[in-house]
Amino acid sequence: MKKRVIKVQLSEKGIDRAIKELNDYKQWLIDKTKEFLKALADEGVQIASAKFGQAVYDGTNDVTCSVEDRGENKVAVMAVGGATLFIEFGTGVKYPDNHPEAGEHGMVRGQYGYKLGRLEKGWRYTGDPGSHGEVITEGKHAGEVHTYGNPANMSMYLTVRELEDKFAEIARRVYV
Repeated sequence: MKKRVIKVQLSEKGIDRAIKELNDYKQWLIDKTKEFLKALADEGVQIASAKFGQAVYDGTNDVTCSVEDRGENKVAVMAVGGATLFIEFGTGVKYPDNHPEAGEHGMVRGQYGYKLGRLEKGWRYTGDPGSHGEVITEGKHAGEVHTYGNPANMSMYLTVRELEDKFAEIARRVYV
């Protein structure tokens, strides 16, 4: 962080000048903190967007990421879309239940959405086969997609870990 040295002469003018310099420094800190939060949020949106965009997912990946202002000195990287939780926490008993925060958010494999993830033989749906859904070509279910679900991609979880790793570097870049 930028170092400031304020030399004060013990006079009315000297003290007034020191007060002005302190107020200028206070404003500099406020401005840099806003810049820092914006830099963190922008980096977070880039990371999260890439992770959700590359996620293994059977179906339409409709996740979009953005920044939400949450008041003074608070921002959040948001991921929204119908597929968000399924991509983040995974679906289907075929894949390991390995998201470290799934339980604390109530995302028990096979117990959310339509609860189809608990079916060991998978399930069918109509729509986009996504990453590796298998389009059924014969029989009464021709045209439907068979899936076993998808692994937990942990897009937001991993975004937070990457931002933690980049935190000091971003701070050094901003607070100069």
